[in-house]
Amino acid sequence: MNKTTFKSIREYFSSGNQNFIIPNYQRGFKWSVKNNDDLSAVEKLCDDLINAAKDQNYFLQGVTVCEEGDQIILIDGQQRTTTLYLILWFLEVDFFNKITLKYDVREKSKEFISKLKETEFDYKNFDSKNSNQDIFYFKKAIEQIENKLGNIEKDLFTQFLLEKVNVLYITISKEKATKTFTMMNGAKATMLQEELIKSEILRQISIPLINQKSISTSIDENLSELKNIISIDWETNAKRSRYAREWDKWLYWWNQKEVQIFFNTEKPLGFLLQFYFYKDQFIHADTTFIQFKELLNSMSAIQIFKKLRDLQKSFEDIFKEPKSHNYLKLSLLCSSGLSDVFDIINFFFLNKAENDKLKSYAQWRLVGATHREITKEKELGEDEERKEQKAHIVMNNLSDRFLYNNFYDIALKQLLRLNVEEDNKLFNGKGRKFDFSIYGNKSLEHIHPKSKVFHSKKVNENDLEKILYYDGNNNLLNDKPYEKQWLDRGLLKDCTEHSIGNLVLLDKNENSKFNDKPFAKKKAIYFNVNEGFKSRNLLHSIAVFAKSSWIKEDIEDNQNKFLTRFKKDYGISE
Repeated sequence: MNKTTFKSIREYFSSGNQNFIIPNYQRGFKWSVKNNDDLSAVEKLCDDLINAAKDQNYFLQGVTVCEEGDQIILIDGQQRTTTLYLILWFLEVDFFNKITLKYDVREKSKEFISKLKETEFDYKNFDSKNSNQDIFYFKKAIEQIENKLGNIEKDLFTQFLLEKVNVLYITISKEKATKTFTMMNGAKATMLQEELIKSEILRQISIPLINQKSISTSIDENLSELKNIISIDWETNAKRSRYAREWDKWLYWWNQKEVQIFFNTEKPLGFLLQFYFYKDQFIHADTTFIQFKELLNSMSAIQIFKKLRDLQKSFEDIFKEPKSHNYLKLSLLCSSGLSDVFDIINFFFLNKAENDKLKSYAQWRLVGATHREITKEKELGEDEERKEQKAHIVMNNLSDRFLYNNFYDIALKQLLRLNVEEDNKLFNGKGRKFDFSIYGNKSLEHIHPKSKVFHSKKVNENDLEKILYYDGNNNLLNDKPYEKQWLDRGLLKDCTEHSIGNLVLLDKNENSKFNDKPFAKKKAIYFNVNEGFKSRNLLHSIAVFAKSSWIKEDIEDNQNKFLTRFKKDYGISE
């Protein structure tokens, strides 16, 4: 059975079980490692403890354990527990020798930890060649602890650490232990900054605002004050729990695979925090814990949390509503870096109730217009390109008879747009969330097969003019054919097989099912309801395959209709 409680550091290390086991699947000790000349996790913990020593209570991140007899098996919290063990050694707490900390299968690490209890132990010369990684980082940690805590008032600090510093103590069953470790540590590298920020927010929220009063001679006054302190303490803990639950709901939302794919991020909650710093603090790089700590000097943790809550709701709203979801993803597919991604998202947050604006924005992004060109038209200089110019360029490219080979990405985006717009018409104009998983490098299909067309070319050979015939893949068919021979085999002559009129959007994983089959067979595959076929959800593609025939004239008619619509959508006059 799972159980969660708060324990003071004294209770954690000296009440009941005192035998801590680091299981063999845990990584080595690394909290004393410094990255890019930043503070190590050991140094950050020491600084936080020193700064918090004036507060009534301080809350550390939780540890997850499995209790087995008189042993506490550390599932998550090894680094924190080992660091606290070394701090207790440095502070010379009276119960230190009763604590057992065993690195399960790492004998040298176990020996070093154990020997710290020996008065004459020279830890600096143990493994003097630093051949053992754990021991090297243990020594670094001790050095960092001595540097940070060497000048403090030890007795007062020790009292604060043992009585006022609390850890969330989570026990789980043995059966869940390995699975829980894998789940919690699999994303640890990407979650570190987010978890530190969460911990600091909850710590700040947990500091009760109690006015210190001198002791009164009145029993009634002292009793009233005690009731007030207890009331505030309960209220603070309730608030902390509420905020923690809300944060975990956000984390659950960002951990959904469809959300991570949509926003192209594998950083649970990190994307939200980055966007917050970009929007409110104009910081474009990855958010760091140090930046967050600096921010706390100018506003409270509760203020920051409320702003994050508003942003989280905007993310969820824009993702949930079909049209804003569809237009946002179309725009994100055209982004050019993280700052541009944030500009796009911010535009959608500011205009989330105005679908016409979102549609127009996505439409212009699809022809290569930048955020500035769309939103700052009046500020553009004479030498800067206008979005209308880009639409004309795309129009010319879409008219290319060899579009498939020359401008594949342009064709792909415009056919994607037409399919998305069909989804947006559904359910009385409320729309349907488009499945963007179909989109990729192999999402375009030739309706009339490339191998079922032929072109004649005049060539000079030994000063003699000859006519040669090639298929749509530019393969030589025959150096002495008769055109009737190819026509009798059902091949089209001089067909614009690579033009926009002969291209359709399919699921990127289903394109190969069609190969070089003729139109009639492709149509039969497409509408075979006995087989699952994701491309059947593409409403614009359905309209194309619904045709009764597909010959040269059909391709030309389809191209004319496509280009006419493009001109109308982008306001291009004849």
